[in-house]
Formats: sequence, C-alpha cells, structure tokens
Amino acid sequence: EVAGVYPKIMLDGDMDAGAWSCGMVAGLIHDIPTCEELVSRIMSEADSLIRDRLNKFL
Repeated sequence: EVAGVYPKIMLDGDMDAGAWSCGMVAGLIHDIPTCEELVSRIMSEADSLIRDRLNKFL
C-alpha cells in the first residue's frame, strides 16, 4: 500500500521504506552546504544583485 509508505519516509525519515518523490529542483542541487555557507552565499548573491541594479541607475 503506497499510502502507508509516505508517513514512514516523510515523518520517520526511513528512506528505504519504499518509493519517494522529489521535484525537478533535485537536479539543481550540487552540494549540501552548512547553514553558515548557505547564508553567506545568499548574502553574497543578494549584495551582487543589489549593486548591479543600483549601478544601472547611476
């Protein structure tokens, strides 16, 4: 029964319990950074985007 598999996978974290699904974004994941690395990347990308957009107004 497939319906009984999802709670084991999603709630219990038992990835060997059966079939599970993921979205297309899974193909875009290339690494698993620490929280510190992730926040640093986000801040760096945001800084670059803001600076690039502000330069267009000057």
